[in-house]
Amino acid sequence: MQIRQPVAVKFILTETAKQQIIAEQRRQIDQIQNELDQLEQQGKIAIEQAMAQGGEIAQQVRQQLENERRVREQRREELFRQMQQIQQLELGTEIQNMTVETVVDVKPGDDWTKVLLGAEIIVKDGIVVELRQNGQRIEG
Repeated sequence: MQIRQPVAVKFILTETAKQQIIAEQRRQIDQIQNELDQLEQQGKIAIEQAMAQGGEIAQQVRQQLENERRVREQRREELFRQMQQIQQLELGTEIQNMTVETVVDVKPGDDWTKVLLGAEIIVKDGIVVELRQNGQRIEG
């Protein structure tokens, strides 16, 4: 019988990978800051227009803007925390990047606990350097 099984894709943290991750996080933080600035400008106009329609509508607009601002600020803070964590990690650390699926043959007599251990693909600077099944290196 064949079953689908998740495969963890991990990458080995190198200086190149570290700098790429930090650069991408900085880019995302800058983008969020631009969105916050734009939200602030558009918010002022929206509140002025809402005030002309009444205080209750203006309050709803203010609340919606505040919610939008809070979501972006939380995302920005999360990116800052992730960036700090990456900066503190030692080179050579394996980091879970994503999960893909594979098909595995299961037959009577298989050790289910080993089947559950699953497989891993280890990537270093964009190159697959190791495959693991059941926690053991697969010779390819």
